[in-house]
Amino acid sequence: MKTSFILKTAIIGVFATVLTLNVQAQKIEESDLKVDITKITNPTEKLNALEPITFKYDVDKYKYLRLPSGNQYGFKTNGVNTQLPGIVTETSKMYPAGKNQSKVAKYEEVQMNNLIPVLVAAVKEQQTEIELLKKEIERLKVKSAQLID
Repeated sequence: MKTSFILKTAIIGVFATVLTLNVQAQKIEESDLKVDITKITNPTEKLNALEPITFKYDVDKYKYLRLPSGNQYGFKTNGVNTQLPGIVTETSKMYPAGKNQSKVAKYEEVQMNNLIPVLVAAVKEQQTEIELLKKEIERLKVKSAQLID
């Protein structure tokens, strides 16, 4: 009975500590974190220059990296690096290399999540162009109807 009471008290204490830690978290405003903010220019042009590919990692040759098997979708890093240099980063993976030893493998990787803002900017750019083309079509329809009458 006494052990059960102590256990319940300990659990309540852990929850109280967790709640206290969450309350003391520092809130940092986006405007304080992000500096040198600029709009993405020519997003459609940049995306058109990318070469989407499918590929498989050589999981047999690089077993120690534990890469995903099967078909992958992505881009060649050199093509992305030319158009969007900040989206390609160097990834480091540590792997065992004998008793009490390890090595680090480094390779370039496209950070796919960083492509999302470029995709959104391209969609917005294309939508603006679509709206302009719709207006032009309507103007031409009106002009054509006037010529027929």
